Amino acid sequence: MALIHIEEGDTFTQIVRFDVPADKQLELIDAIAGEVERWIRHRPGFISSTFHASFDGRHVVNYAQWKSRADFEGFTHDPETKHLQKAIRAVALSLEPNAIHCRVIRSITPVS
Repeated sequence: MALIHIEEGDTFTQIVRFDVPADKQLELIDAIAGEVERWIRHRPGFISSTFHASFDGRHVVNYAQWKSRADFEGFTHDPETKHLQKAIRAVALSLEPNAIHCRVIRSITPVS
């Protein structure tokens, strides 16, 4: 097994979980992904945004990476974030993101 040590501070990761009605799961993913494709992906320091849909339909998890905390904070202060919030609320007014912020400590990849 290959072990790659990534230095602290190399990236800033936000993991967001939404508890969502099962019939709204894909609609929520489409709404957020639409904003990522429209403007977030063009922000300085943006690396990626990956969406996970639980098999029971009741949860959406978004794993987003930025080059730095400063890049992420620049995104959060962009006036365009109101459109992201509006897109989320359009799916269901009660949706509240449960976000945690992380740094990469280790990443393990398969043996080549």
